[in-house]
Amino acid sequence: MTRGRWPVRHPIGSALLGLGLFLLAGCEDPPGLVIGAVLPMTGPAGSVGEDIRDGLALAIEDINARGGAAGGPVVLVLHDAAGSAQATLAAYDAVRAADPPPDVLVAGTSGVSMALRDRAEADGQLLFGLVASAPDLTAGTRSVYRYFPTAEQELPILADVLPDSVKTLTVFHQDDPYGTAVFDQIETRLGPRGMAITGLSFSLGRTDFDALVANTPEPEAVAVVGFAGPILGVLGALRAQGFDGPVVSTTTATLPEVVRDPVADGVRVVAPAIYNRNYAFADDVRTRFETRHDRPFNQYVANGYDFAMMVAGLMEGGPTGQTDLRAQLQDGFLYSGLFGNVSLEAGQQDIAFPLFPARISDGRLIYR
Repeated sequence: MTRGRWPVRHPIGSALLGLGLFLLAGCEDPPGLVIGAVLPMTGPAGSVGEDIRDGLALAIEDINARGGAAGGPVVLVLHDAAGSAQATLAAYDAVRAADPPPDVLVAGTSGVSMALRDRAEADGQLLFGLVASAPDLTAGTRSVYRYFPTAEQELPILADVLPDSVKTLTVFHQDDPYGTAVFDQIETRLGPRGMAITGLSFSLGRTDFDALVANTPEPEAVAVVGFAGPILGVLGALRAQGFDGPVVSTTTATLPEVVRDPVADGVRVVAPAIYNRNYAFADDVRTRFETRHDRPFNQYVANGYDFAMMVAGLMEGGPTGQTDLRAQLQDGFLYSGLFGNVSLEAGQQDIAFPLFPARISDGRLIYR
């Protein structure tokens, strides 16, 4: 079994990651690391869950191709959150009932993560929120972590791309923990500028935005917050109404299906580094993912990929288990991955990645 160096570092040095494909069922060797996942595989957020899953799977294949982690292969145990809170909790119970049980459990999206937060904390189950921006996810917990920027962390860049001259702003936002958190942060950060801010929420299942936009007094600028489909719906309605003021949006608007749509041209966004073609490591993973899946690579895929690589690196050094992984998380670490250099400070529970101002132009992201 070969051993290779992996870019997870504790403050005092580097962790080694032994990097072959392994399935939980029918396997002869015991796994070294079991990652549980409760992801929205159906419903409005189904594509997000699919992306996270495929990112996790690609990373696990890469890890196992080089020998596994923590003394054995890495395996993934996945159940569908299926939309309702009851189904999400049932999926959580099913994942935890796996034999062997998961060393760490992933929850995809703010909604799923928040639905599992209290149960995981009560059970002492290590839980990581991916693609989860809800600000209260980790507050007051010991077992709940996050690897994704919060709304608060996106706001400095969002404020930066919004022209200083703007005095009236309408925020079209999804009615869920993510959308509400971003709107609250916009009010908190931009309200003191003397800006008049109006929030208009829409349901997750909404597909027609013409009436919502048409019945709104025209502001100087607009912010759009939601999943990719609603973002495009609002942008299309704005264009149909002839709105030509500044439009800003969050990292979701950097998804390829948004960037490539003509209605998004000119939108100012908060962008991760993964779409910068000069970043060779992300470009290699992107190429392999798109060749295999015939769909665009994005930050949700990258979040799943990076998470599996990160945890596998922390688990290196032989069989460990949840207790040792928890201790390593509490000690903090540095990691270099698809999003660049990220860190978890000792005693903290939120891991963000660097964000940059950018603009959508002719189907491309132009970093400033």
